[in-house]
Amino acid sequence: MQRHPFFHSEIHVPRSRGHAEQELHTLKAEVDRHNLTDMWNMILLLDYQVANVHELSPETKDEFRGIVSLLLKAFAR
Repeated sequence: MQRHPFFHSEIHVPRSRGHAEQELHTLKAEVDRHNLTDMWNMILLLDYQVANVHELSPETKDEFRGIVSLLLKAFAR
């Protein structure tokens, strides 16, 4: 599993695929609404070396979603 250098999590709670995809879709809409799309893309390209979130494994998607959620809270204030 890929690890983000600043956020380590050894616990993985499985989610249903549909629920996880809906959460990503909702998160992406919030990111776009707050004009943070460049941040989303930069994290994918630099930290995970992929162009699209759908290229990530389910565990890595969960990690990515957590990171972006924290950053969204910080930057959307």
